[in-house]
Amino acid sequence: MQDSLKKRYLIKLLSNIVNGIINIVLVAIVPKALGPIAFGQFSYLQQFFSQFIAFLDAGTSTAFFTKLSAKSSRKELITFYFIFTLVLLFTLFLIVYLLRYFDYIAFLLPEIPNEYVFYGALFGFFTWVTQVYIKISDAYALTVSVELIKIMHKIITLVLLLYMVNFLPFDLNIYFYFHFIALVSFLMIITILFIKKSIFSKQILDFKIKYFILVKEFFAFSSPLFMFNVIAIAISLFDIWLLQKVSGSIQTGFYGLAYSIAAMCFLFTSAMTPIISREFSKSYAQNDMEHVKELFQKYIPMLYAISAYFSIFIAFQAENLLHIFTDEKFKDALFVLMIMAFYPIHQTYGQLSGSLFFALEETKIYRNIGLISSLLGLILTYIFIYLLELGAVGFACKMVIIQIISVNIQLYFNVKFLKIKLSPFIFHQIISILFFIVLAYFSAQIVLFEESILGNFLFQGTLYTMFVFITVLFFPFIFSSNKKEIMTFVYSIKQKLKKSK
Repeated sequence: MQDSLKKRYLIKLLSNIVNGIINIVLVAIVPKALGPIAFGQFSYLQQFFSQFIAFLDAGTSTAFFTKLSAKSSRKELITFYFIFTLVLLFTLFLIVYLLRYFDYIAFLLPEIPNEYVFYGALFGFFTWVTQVYIKISDAYALTVSVELIKIMHKIITLVLLLYMVNFLPFDLNIYFYFHFIALVSFLMIITILFIKKSIFSKQILDFKIKYFILVKEFFAFSSPLFMFNVIAIAISLFDIWLLQKVSGSIQTGFYGLAYSIAAMCFLFTSAMTPIISREFSKSYAQNDMEHVKELFQKYIPMLYAISAYFSIFIAFQAENLLHIFTDEKFKDALFVLMIMAFYPIHQTYGQLSGSLFFALEETKIYRNIGLISSLLGLILTYIFIYLLELGAVGFACKMVIIQIISVNIQLYFNVKFLKIKLSPFIFHQIISILFFIVLAYFSAQIVLFEESILGNFLFQGTLYTMFVFITVLFFPFIFSSNKKEIMTFVYSIKQKLKKSK
């Protein structure tokens, strides 16, 4: 029996909350332990190889997830993708070796010592494989089991990191070793689970599959994305390269720190993204477009509002957060963080509306939107980083502006596919932002603890949440709800509290 959508969301949400708490600890100790330069080098390697592997992926992992979600009995897809993974690994290290051999590494990875290049490539590969494993678990609705494992694994690896920071001469080498141990051990545990659940069985070791038909099938899905991937990823690589080249590792470190903190806003919404994506694919395969429409109209505005709730609070609390998590060496990251805090808001639209394109196999339109956005982003990168020399602040501005433009173009086509109105979504985007800005501003004006930054942060966060909860009772549409649903929710919480006494 598959777990319900609600149960899968709640357990994925719990996992994301635990993961978010651990990421908060990481942000609080790793940048300070490494320093701005080493942390900037790690951030650059992480960004560079994630984009490079995304290029090699060429949209195939999305095709794999979509097709496996639509029909999980197709074990030949797993066999095929296992072979593709080996090919990708070989190609990755062959290219890195050739770049080193012909002395192009110093150009592509400025200010990065050679010893970290293969570490960065291996880290990027294991991270990508982990994401593929998570897609397999979501496709088979094993979200509950896998997310519980993720929670325990994250807690154990956090203990390992604390030991490394406090008892070893912590540097970038050791930080990479930590990631290798964490990623490989997780993959081993999930492999055992997949074997027990018969997802990985002798059947997937039967390599006598119809390679030509599968290649043709994947090509039909991914080929419209290929040119987009080539251009978009090339531009993304150029973006982070230009920041590193023009502004240096410290500015890259500021961006990496701001991105890490801002990403915490995506905790609640990212928990739902793969689940809704699976439901889109499954419902479309069953020709149930009404269910697709209901999911889209209900969850996209709701998750957008949840993301905005966190993001705008972080934007108003940026200075306090930097004081809590870092030291004086990162004080110039203030405006970068304030701007990047807005990035996760529309990232919710990007994830969910993008998954609808894949579910409907409208990859050509998705590609065209992506190409236009990427080229516009390239122009903004050149202006903000090279001409105006704004460094990480300019890069953050570019990220937020392009995100807003691209997801609203996607939204225009989404509502056309589903035959629903565009105006309610646009109105909701604007009114939600204004709603949370007003409440975050008023909560930030009340200072209760003169000598405690952490105390004020917690107090203002509690006050902000209370303001949101009270005003939503009068404006429930902010969270794509109504008064009846909210009162039912409040009543259920009261009943649970009574039972717990």
